[in-house]
Amino acid sequence: MGDSHRLEYVWIGVVVAMLAGFTLILAYTSEAKGYGTPDSAVTCDVKKLEEQITPGVRQLGPGIYEVNLVGAQWSWNPNRIVLENPKKVIFRITSADVLHGFEIVGTSVNVMVMPGYIAEIEWMPPEGLEGDLLIVCNEYCGLAHHQMKATLTIVRG
Repeated sequence: MGDSHRLEYVWIGVVVAMLAGFTLILAYTSEAKGYGTPDSAVTCDVKKLEEQITPGVRQLGPGIYEVNLVGAQWSWNPNRIVLENPKKVIFRITSADVLHGFEIVGTSVNVMVMPGYIAEIEWMPPEGLEGDLLIVCNEYCGLAHHQMKATLTIVRG
């Protein structure tokens, strides 16, 4: 066996070691940090959306809000959301037609919204965050995709 074959085996060993390392990192983050895929999915009938999700804001307690949104080509319903001194916001989002992406620009909120499913996410707005935040669709959903936006206003006081 020549030197070129030994070098190939060395590189195969390096690749296998890297794959094993990446697998261990994934296992650690999923177990120790609690990251993973959802255990269950909330489904809805697209033909009966009005019965299953009512667009709007509901205050569940002091500073705790539930925001129900429905995305449809090319708008969010509601398209203006106002929250006073929010500590925790539970977003429940679905699509009436095609795949959409729900993103609050400048924050960590970024959710894929699929017809037939209600995406649920909890968000703890940072203490100093206030004013108007832009909500956009970040998954191409048709010709007027660039116009699909809404406003989230956080009022502190």
